Amino acid sequence: MKRRSNKFFNREQVIHQDDGEGNWLISYADMMTLLMGFFVIVSAFSTPDSAKLERLKQETSKSMGVSYENPFEDLSKNIHEVLQDLKLGREVDVRQLDDGIELVSNGTLFFDSGSTELKPLAAQLMGEVARVIVEKAKGFRVVVEGHTDDSPITSKQYPSNWELSSNRASTVVRLLEDKGFARVHLSPLGLADTKPLVPNRLPSGAVIAENQARNRRIVIRILKNLQARASGVR
Repeated sequence: MKRRSNKFFNREQVIHQDDGEGNWLISYADMMTLLMGFFVIVSAFSTPDSAKLERLKQETSKSMGVSYENPFEDLSKNIHEVLQDLKLGREVDVRQLDDGIELVSNGTLFFDSGSTELKPLAAQLMGEVARVIVEKAKGFRVVVEGHTDDSPITSKQYPSNWELSSNRASTVVRLLEDKGFARVHLSPLGLADTKPLVPNRLPSGAVIAENQARNRRIVIRILKNLQARASGVR
């Protein structure tokens, strides 16, 4: 009789212990489920940032000892080849971005002073660049920025540098569209003299002609992220 009592007691003790462990596991599982649901909701309402995703891929590949393949390598290589063929390697700077590449021209390559008509060499360059991005950057966003120096312009056609820079950007965008790039992925931006690379003038107010020429530029960004991004905005 005493033996049966001990056995019964042990069974109750085991059951009691199992119930306690089970409750803890259920609470833990509920918490993890709630956290998972929270992150799913956050992801659903967030805007994907391809620049951050590419950085994450790069860091993950590095930490795992796996080689990282840059998705813009072919695009950049092809554009460099175009520049070499046209002997414009010193006239256009190609820069690598986290979410694409950008081309920055010098101030005299694309337009004459006060004009929005593409120079013949610039038109030839953009024709070749358009061929490359139509083939290699389908679905990307292309943002074209027009920049001027700080010298004011006053004409019937262009009352200020805002209109001049906007029309220059639109001229390049129209060429890209004519060459077959989807217009829904094109964005012209006229930034006038608001984003100079270098100072236009000395503290005395005297013009620095060389700097003004650098600031009169066209910037073309070929971005995997379909959200337009202006200079200086990250």
